[in-house]
Amino acid sequence: MNSVPINAIIITILFGSALIAMFVARFLPAHNLSPESKSVVSVSMAVIGTLSALVVGLLISTANSSFIAKAQEVSDISANVIRLDRLMQRFGVQAQDGRVLLRHYTAAEMQDLFPENSDQAPNMQNIATASMLEELQNKIVAFMPTNDTQRWLQAQSLQRTTEIIAAHWQLAQGVESTPRPLLLLVLFWFVIIFASFGLFAPFNATSIVAIFLCSVGVGSAIRIITELQEPFGGLIRVSNASLTHALEVISR
Repeated sequence: MNSVPINAIIITILFGSALIAMFVARFLPAHNLSPESKSVVSVSMAVIGTLSALVVGLLISTANSSFIAKAQEVSDISANVIRLDRLMQRFGVQAQDGRVLLRHYTAAEMQDLFPENSDQAPNMQNIATASMLEELQNKIVAFMPTNDTQRWLQAQSLQRTTEIIAAHWQLAQGVESTPRPLLLLVLFWFVIIFASFGLFAPFNATSIVAIFLCSVGVGSAIRIITELQEPFGGLIRVSNASLTHALEVISR
């Protein structure tokens, strides 16, 4: 499924099930396609359709919440980077090396999360990038404050560094994907629904196009779920605007 988009596979399966049902319906005895039979099938499919819609809606909502959470973590890192840089700037000469290291970390984080080559996968667990944060924290601990203001700035800098480290490893955890059995179950429900479409649909261009478009809609909904579960890859990605802005601000 890595080489072929999952929505293309789903569209093929659903549309194919409808076409197969259309073909099978031509050989069924007439009483199997009577109005009474159609009524029973319609009611049964309404139950499955409602269940499928609820589950797909829940999956999209859950995936979107995870996506928004990752976007917020990037925003939090960006804001804390700017705050930390300003704190170290106020501390004075002792913090200059720390500010340079912070710029290097931010540039490395940008490259890890948003590679310039769109075909390159994000490196969410780059140990070298995390080591920069730990080295920066050691530098801040080694500051020698001479007054209460510098002691406060040192404490605040350590707090911001700790928050950046926590957010960094939170990003590295990624997003939990939807269990494969659940996706297969939902796909099975939709196969049943589309087979029922084909069973009673007339074999003409209008019906075929309508069923195909419906399969495209369902396939797109499933694709949205899988895309939202890969916030730093695929078509729907977390914006790098906040991190780019932070790098610009601390590089001035």
